[in-house]
Amino acid sequence: MRARVNGRIKAVQVRVVSDDGTDLGVLSLADTLKLAASRGEDLVEIEPQAVPPVCQTIDYGKYRYRLSKAEKKKHGL
Repeated sequence: MRARVNGRIKAVQVRVVSDDGTDLGVLSLADTLKLAASRGEDLVEIEPQAVPPVCQTIDYGKYRYRLSKAEKKKHGL
């Protein structure tokens, strides 16, 4: 499953976590997208089932690398 990124996120409000794990609270999607853009990062939905969904401000390439690394470790590669 691919994560929703930036404009593909549909929620009105999201809980935001920074790249270093700091909880930034619940913000509107518009404010969160502006925050991510001002940091030169993407907004990635990491927990779509949560209410409100949890998103992280992070470089999407870095996020995908972390997922890839975790998957390899899970399978013992």
